[in-house]
Amino acid sequence: MLRRILAAFTFLILFGIAGPMAANGPKYPNKPIHLIVAYPPGGATDIIGRLLAEVLGNRLGQRIIVENRGGASGMEGARYAARSAPDGYTLIIATATTQAVDPTLFKNVIGYDAIKDFTPISYIGYTPLVLVTNPSVPVSSVSELLAYIKSKNGNISYANGGTGSVPHMAGELFNQLAGIKVQTIPYKGDGPATMDVLSGQLPYMFAHISTVMSFIKAGKLKPLGVTTPARTAFAPEIPTIAEQGLAGYDIETWWGLFGPANMPTDIVTKLNSAVREVLEKPEVKQQFFVRGYETKPSTPEAFGAYVKSENDRWRVIVEKSGLQVN
Repeated sequence: MLRRILAAFTFLILFGIAGPMAANGPKYPNKPIHLIVAYPPGGATDIIGRLLAEVLGNRLGQRIIVENRGGASGMEGARYAARSAPDGYTLIIATATTQAVDPTLFKNVIGYDAIKDFTPISYIGYTPLVLVTNPSVPVSSVSELLAYIKSKNGNISYANGGTGSVPHMAGELFNQLAGIKVQTIPYKGDGPATMDVLSGQLPYMFAHISTVMSFIKAGKLKPLGVTTPARTAFAPEIPTIAEQGLAGYDIETWWGLFGPANMPTDIVTKLNSAVREVLEKPEVKQQFFVRGYETKPSTPEAFGAYVKSENDRWRVIVEKSGLQVN
């Protein structure tokens, strides 16, 4: 009888210790985290993702593996992330394109819901775009470019970094606010588009300022205006497009950290806290800034609301443009 009592007592002690341990589970993160970049290596999103992976991995004490899954305007990588387990070990550095433009532009083939299928963790950062022309184009301001475009009676095209890209949408918004119709030629990224504007094959384009700043400084491209509402710290001498007469013109490329839908709140809170801590460090902000990006971490709630507002805004712009890819 005594043995049974002792055995039962021992079982209760062990259960009391093991039970809570099993309930709490291993501390997160206890293995490498995969960060999906929905674009090929070498582009802006890849650069942002690798910078974030390094500083965030150091803060969490766990390796973050960048996994490039490019294709279909970022949709392939976004689909993969949306369908992953919501355990915090698969995240995605997503963009304005995948979360705000693609849902309307590719609505019949997108394969995910940009709001319902993701857990917003934090805004990461943004970069402005700049409207540039080949130096041979006889204009020096937005108003002069508009007059030049109208003088061509529709016989003019401009370059963009890919269908559905933010540079593409910057051009569409410009057309809408200026009341013009201009054909656009899509390229596979800012780089190839820039080359044809540099060579004079096409007269102008909207490009990420980080992509073309060296050409602007060398006098090989002429900047007419930046796309943000206020002048940018990257080039404060360049006026905004809005201040030159297109009131309400406001567009930037932004990046944010997401996980699949239904991630545990404690993991989201831990990741958000870590992201905000590292991105607010002066040395980390400088790492991003010298590459042409401003960091702007946020709460999950604020970021979720922002993504929803961007989704709504770009739905109107895309529908008004008449663009839709099936």
